Amino acid sequence: PSLRGLVVIDGQAAAGRYEFPILTAEELRARGKELVEADDGVEERYRTGVHRLRGSDLATIVYTSGTTGEPKGVMLTHDNLLANARATREVITLSENDVALSFLPLSHVFERMLAYRALYDSVTVVFAESLSTVARDLGRVRPTLMTGVPRFYEKFVSAIHDAVDKGPAVRKKIFRWAVGVGRAAVRVELAGRRPSTLLRARRAMADRLVFSKIRERAGGRIRYFISGSAPLAPSVAEFFLARGFNILEGYGLTETSPVVTANAIGATRLGTVGRPLPGVEVRIEPDGEIATRGPNVMLGYYRRPDLTAEVLKEGWFYTGDVGQFDEDGYLTITDRKKDMIVTSGGKKIEPQPLENCLKADPLVAEAVVIGENRRFPAVLIVPDFGRLETEAHARRVEWTTHDDLVSHPAVVGRYQEVVERLNQTLGQFERIKKFAVLPSEFTMERNELTPSMKVRRKVVEDRWKEVIERMYA
Repeated sequence: PSLRGLVVIDGQAAAGRYEFPILTAEELRARGKELVEADDGVEERYRTGVHRLRGSDLATIVYTSGTTGEPKGVMLTHDNLLANARATREVITLSENDVALSFLPLSHVFERMLAYRALYDSVTVVFAESLSTVARDLGRVRPTLMTGVPRFYEKFVSAIHDAVDKGPAVRKKIFRWAVGVGRAAVRVELAGRRPSTLLRARRAMADRLVFSKIRERAGGRIRYFISGSAPLAPSVAEFFLARGFNILEGYGLTETSPVVTANAIGATRLGTVGRPLPGVEVRIEPDGEIATRGPNVMLGYYRRPDLTAEVLKEGWFYTGDVGQFDEDGYLTITDRKKDMIVTSGGKKIEPQPLENCLKADPLVAEAVVIGENRRFPAVLIVPDFGRLETEAHARRVEWTTHDDLVSHPAVVGRYQEVVERLNQTLGQFERIKKFAVLPSEFTMERNELTPSMKVRRKVVEDRWKEVIERMYA
């Protein structure tokens, strides 16, 4: 009821459908110009209003993605956002010479912080036309900085492997050799040692033959890839590092503005989300839950004091995530408390580590472990259809539709191998007893994915209910 108007950035809104005015961006600019010309004091009143603001005033309400329930309106202050922008400067240095390519929705606090840092450090931000044009836009924009979620980086890796697989045998052989050299060098460096003279020479050759071309595909100027919103598989991070890209993984939530911890250049530890930012405290509760406090923690949930009281206690925000610190203060996230599966036999299973292991296989795009109040854990697998189709052609598998493809015995057997490989590392009660390969990807249009590409478990389980019931029949 308090809405005074809308501004349409692109295109025109239908006239006469609303009780409030709707302006195009051009019309808004024209009105502003008329107002300034007609009233000499309007600019001064605007500046006075801005200076009247306090850091503790509400700056924005950002809604959570709703992966574990109904989205909540997170109230963030100017102080929250500025504190986080300043603290991230200790990890990532930016300047007016940097150019960021943005494709994540600005309704997501991760991408919003990129925008705030860009304003703070005079960085140019270019918005990709769409998710499907990011690869093209990388070449056109030639960014020095980019944020993304793990699924984006996984697709980046898959696209490179697909391109190599379609090439001649000699190119494949050179690529595999270069990958082996790059990984060997990165592992030595991550261990704090200097690669040998021979390994450095081989790496220089690998860079000239292979890696420099991959970097050129990304515009040739990338200084940082930043990953957040979900765990990044160490194998994916290693892929980027081996090819001369800096990829930094951090951890945060909407409620923390968002960054809590981050890996820094020269101090990266794969499989972790880094150390706490300056001014941010993090502790692990007896049940493994991560709690944090600092100037970045929200005011609370909009009009939900009951939910606020559940997560904010004596200044500490209880994240709902489970994790642990190593001896050097690097944090590892193991799961969400609400995602914890309790079988009908009372056994507790953390699904996220199992899903991440399954997704380490190039043929697995998504995996959702289920088993709440069931006799045993099972898993829904979404294939990387591009790579699966390539492998199916190589194996002379005949198929017409994706339903045919995922039910073919050779394909089922291939995914059985993936599951069995995981099971060999697990205790008896954790082992995946049944699996189903789904014939379609998860999408935002069907509400299976959030705008930041996180899986909505409840939606997935509801949509594929019949498949799940057949596994437990």
